Amino acid sequence: MEMVSTAKMKKMQSKLDMLRPFSQKIDQIITNLRQSGVEDVFDVLLQEHPNPTRALILLITSNRGLCGGFNTGVIDLALEHKRKLAVEEGKEVLLYSIGKKANSYLRFINEPVYKYVPNFEDKITFNDALTIGNELINLFIRELDEVYVVYTKVLSSSTHRPEIIRLLPIATEDKVVKDSADEFHTQYIFEPNPYRIFQALLPFYVKAKLYSCLVESGFSEQVARRVAMKNATDAATEMVRELTIKYNRVRQAKITNEIAEIVGGASALE
Repeated sequence: MEMVSTAKMKKMQSKLDMLRPFSQKIDQIITNLRQSGVEDVFDVLLQEHPNPTRALILLITSNRGLCGGFNTGVIDLALEHKRKLAVEEGKEVLLYSIGKKANSYLRFINEPVYKYVPNFEDKITFNDALTIGNELINLFIRELDEVYVVYTKVLSSSTHRPEIIRLLPIATEDKVVKDSADEFHTQYIFEPNPYRIFQALLPFYVKAKLYSCLVESGFSEQVARRVAMKNATDAATEMVRELTIKYNRVRQAKITNEIAEIVGGASALE
């Protein structure tokens, strides 16, 4: 299982490496469009709903166990955030589960699940993110005020942690320093215009963000399972070593006892 997890981990690593330049570029495009003076454009995916009352939390977990605390961290963070939204802010919170582990645990504790989808694992494609992304966007437009995603973020090749992000409405980044529109347009020319490009990109931006969460979770799962299986293999090897020593000692004691009985019997015959 360690070898299988290693192979899947490398496959997800390849997807992650190809995704990062794409994610960085689309973030750069969105930032440039905001710098052009279109940050005030009206789009439903950007609008903060007054007095939000309904929210949805999307959990990304695995279909199988044997991966350490990978699933526990995501589920605990999601339930903690649900409690905060429901108790402290008085919102109705729906739980959307990706992965059998989250769905099984939520049903075990009698926590209502709005919808469940099996994890795509290493077979994840951008079309899967498109399907779920379109569903979330339609829900947000029709009946939801906020959409959150709880997943395992990849900080480095060996460091991963559960994290929660707000997917919708799209949050503006205050840290971006916006230049004047005149200065910006000396560097870029938009066709047809930045407003239309901005509005066309926003749904795609949401789906790309969701795809990134799914890929990072998939990579983190395989890393966690590889580590868990390596620890299990090491523990089993050590257990075999200790049991072998114990077995040899017992066998040696038994042989010694039998030799002592033979010698004692021979002495008695003399």
